[in-house]
Amino acid sequence: MKYKIDQLSKTSQIIKDYHVNPLLAKVIEEKGLSLEAYQQMINPRLIYHDFSLFTEGEMALDRIWEAIEKKEKIVIYGDYDCDGILATSILVQAFHELNIHVGFHIPNRFEDGYGLNVHRVEQMAEKGYNLIITVDNGIKAFEAVEKANELGVDVIITDHHTFEGDDYPDACAIVHPKLGDSYPMKEICGGFIAYKLAAALLGHHDPYLYSLAAITTISDMMPLRDENRSVVKRSLAFMAEKHYPQLDLLLGNQRYSTTSIGFTIAPKINAFGRLPEIVNPNNLVKFFQKDCPMRFMEAVSENAKKINTKRQSLTNAQYEEAMQEEHEHCLYYASENVHEGIIGLIAGKYTRTYEQPALVMHYDEESQTYKGSARGVNGFNIYEFFDAHKDLLIQFGGHAMAGGFSVAQSHFEDLHQALLKDIDGRDFNAEKVVIPVSFEELTIDNVSSLEALEPYGQTNEQPLFILKDVTFDGLRQLSEGKHLRFDKTLEAGRFAALYFGKGDRYEDYLNQELTMVGTLSINEYHGFKSVNMIIEEIVNDDDLEFA
Repeated sequence: MKYKIDQLSKTSQIIKDYHVNPLLAKVIEEKGLSLEAYQQMINPRLIYHDFSLFTEGEMALDRIWEAIEKKEKIVIYGDYDCDGILATSILVQAFHELNIHVGFHIPNRFEDGYGLNVHRVEQMAEKGYNLIITVDNGIKAFEAVEKANELGVDVIITDHHTFEGDDYPDACAIVHPKLGDSYPMKEICGGFIAYKLAAALLGHHDPYLYSLAAITTISDMMPLRDENRSVVKRSLAFMAEKHYPQLDLLLGNQRYSTTSIGFTIAPKINAFGRLPEIVNPNNLVKFFQKDCPMRFMEAVSENAKKINTKRQSLTNAQYEEAMQEEHEHCLYYASENVHEGIIGLIAGKYTRTYEQPALVMHYDEESQTYKGSARGVNGFNIYEFFDAHKDLLIQFGGHAMAGGFSVAQSHFEDLHQALLKDIDGRDFNAEKVVIPVSFEELTIDNVSSLEALEPYGQTNEQPLFILKDVTFDGLRQLSEGKHLRFDKTLEAGRFAALYFGKGDRYEDYLNQELTMVGTLSINEYHGFKSVNMIIEEIVNDDDLEFA
């Protein structure tokens, strides 16, 4: 990884104009925040755009109330990822609070595939359902909606995925932030849309359901600005205060944060959808209902740990197999043996490691098709790549950084050549901007002030700092030699830098002058506060350049 040291020139003026300390001023300058943007960021006022702003929001509500009045049967059709599972859970709970029993279905990614399909529509019609409400899917379910219309079943689509122009299904109503110009925040996820529908039906806000929407916002990597920032920031406080048992069980002994949700809670939920042969993901909808029995919750949370552990080991093993293929410029890998539920994880691991696009596929010999998951990188929009070569694909969907697709065996190599041609001569290696700091700036008050910019996430990344050519008072190994801890006593207090997984480098770093890149935080233990750095990398001058 290359790091670019930000040549800050406005820090003194920002200190004066914004009334902030030097460390916070540096972060404000690096993020390019105007005074107005900074004040809006620290303003505790909640931003929330009403459901009525969706172009067809009122149409959707009218049809739902009509179904309730006529005692028609309603079913929620979700998706198998964290966003889709929690979006389904939100609406099922909302209808329950209206004393309306609704059906629900989380599709099996292997049997159903992604999105509403004709077979499931026919099944739901046979069971007497009059209204299908999709969550986190549906915007490309043309055949399924057409079949529903033929069978006299109405469909309300709630979705956030990409569609082209006026090309969307002939549904009863479509609730989508990009349909029309009336909804001001275009980048919200399926779970947040479901929450807005739930709040509109209930006539009030619900902290628990709002918190579930925040988890989906984090898991689907939505930009943390506008109402997305509000839902996450407010919900982190709700979760920490109210300790919802479902979420506490999934979190374990950690603090609620965007990091713990993104790397602990969301992966456990996603694991059910990736490995549905172990436990049916529909059990998670029951798990997230408010009246769920504690014994059921405990059983599901234990299963979540086991499934997630298996998912991790399976991903690591099959990633190593994929790495046996040529992968210098991109990863284009397919196998009958790769588990379809983790192809996206393999692709994602490759792009994070190499900063190159990845297409990973499971091959089905019976149909002679490859079902794949793709990950883009900065400078390479995977959805645009699919759209440019849609003549080679059976189907595709997704967005700039991730997508799913199917390709026939006859076009497998054609798609590979198209990818190689599109990336030929292009350099996608990412550079991270780092903020230069000195030990003198790392006071408890200065580092604590950075909390005003939280929560961190997409479009509001946690700032990275660089300490250049520094020495420490002590270095020790932690956790039986797995990790390193560098200690320094400063005038303002104690400083510790933690380097995880690098315990074997103890001799290399002992009594050395080092340059380290990492994030800053406050650690509190037995009432005593200290400044901590979590080291991302210890670097050489060759890894650095100036902005």
